[in-house]
Amino acid sequence: MGRPNHLAALLCPLPTPYATYSTDDFLADESFQAFALDHDPAASQFWRAWVAQHPAKQVEFDEAVALLQLLASSQQPALPQALKQAETAKLWDALHAAPASPRPVLRVGRRARRWTGAAAATLALGLAGLGLWQRTTVAPAWISYATKTGEHRELTLPDGSRVTLNTNSVLKLATTWQPGHAREVWLTGEAFFRVQHTAPARLTAVATAPANVKFTVHAGPLDVAVLGTQFDVLNRAGRTNVVLQSGQVQLRHQLAGRTEELLLKPGEMAEFLPAAPTAPLAKRPVNAPLYAAWTSGHLDFDDTPMAEVITLLEDAYGLHITLRTPAVRQQKLSGSVPNQDLDVLLNTLAKSLDTKAHRTGSQVVFD
Repeated sequence: MGRPNHLAALLCPLPTPYATYSTDDFLADESFQAFALDHDPAASQFWRAWVAQHPAKQVEFDEAVALLQLLASSQQPALPQALKQAETAKLWDALHAAPASPRPVLRVGRRARRWTGAAAATLALGLAGLGLWQRTTVAPAWISYATKTGEHRELTLPDGSRVTLNTNSVLKLATTWQPGHAREVWLTGEAFFRVQHTAPARLTAVATAPANVKFTVHAGPLDVAVLGTQFDVLNRAGRTNVVLQSGQVQLRHQLAGRTEELLLKPGEMAEFLPAAPTAPLAKRPVNAPLYAAWTSGHLDFDDTPMAEVITLLEDAYGLHITLRTPAVRQQKLSGSVPNQDLDVLLNTLAKSLDTKAHRTGSQVVFD
C-alpha cells in the first residue's frame, strides 16, 4: 500500500469521507496516524488544513491525536504496528462501553475528558505490554482505509481478496477475520472488489449459501453479498450502484418493514436512488467493463455511442448532462481518455465531438 498522493489531480467536488469521522475512525486511519505521530509531512499538511475547515470535528480530532501521541510516548516495550492499531481501537471501544448499571451523569469538560482518556490509555498500554489486555476485553478492533481527492489505492484484505479504492472513499473492516466467520466491509465512496472464493467447492449459489461463507459489502441502504466474484460498488450521497463483472451478487434492502432481495447477473447494474427510497430495486444491462475502467486510470472507448458514455458519466460521477445538439448522442467514440481529472475528461470528450463542455457543480452542458 502506497502513501496517499497529496498532489494528485482534483476530481469533481465530492463530499469528503472524513466529515463523518468519529474519534475511533480517526484512530484507525493510517494517514491520520502518520500525521499525529509526525511521520509524514504531507499528511500533516493535509490534516491541519482539513481540521481548520471542519471546526465541528475539532473535539474528536484532538482526542484522537492525544491518544495516539500518548501511546507513542509510553515507555512500555514497543508493540508491532498491527497490534498497536488493534489496541488503539480496542481502547476506544472500552472507553465508550455502556456501564453495567445506571450511574449519575456528570458533565465533564473537554480538558477533563481528554485526561480521563489519557489515564485509561496508559493503563491499556501497560496491560498490552504485559500480555493482559487481550484477556480483559473482547471488544472488536477496526481499521479504516481512506483515499483523498485524485487518489486510488490498492488493498489486500485478510482473506486475500483485493480492493481498488477510488478517490474520496473510505473502507472500514475488522482488523482480523476469523476462519468460518462472515467477511464484512463497510464502504463510503467507490471501490472495485475481486473477492476470493473461500466456501466449499459445492457451494456455488450465493442465494442459498450460509451467511458465514459470504463476503458482504455494506453500502448505505444496500447489503451486497457474494461468494467469489468481481464487481464495482458506488455509494455516494445516498446513491448506491452495483455493477457486476462476473459471478453472482445478492442484494438485500430493507423496504417498508420487509427485506427485499435481488440477484444480479454479469453485465447488470442495480441502482438505489435517494429520491425514491421506497421504490423496489431495479436492474438493467450495462457495459460492465466501462464501469471498472476507472481502476486503470482511464476510460477506453471502442466505437461506443455517446449516449452510453453519458449514462456512464451520470452513473459514476453523479452528473446531470445536457446536450444542446441532440444528434451528438448518436456519435461514437473510440480511444482512451484519462479519468483522474473530471474537467480534463469532459473537455477531451467535447473536443472529440467538436463541441464545448461547461460544468457547474454536477451540471454539465455540451454546446
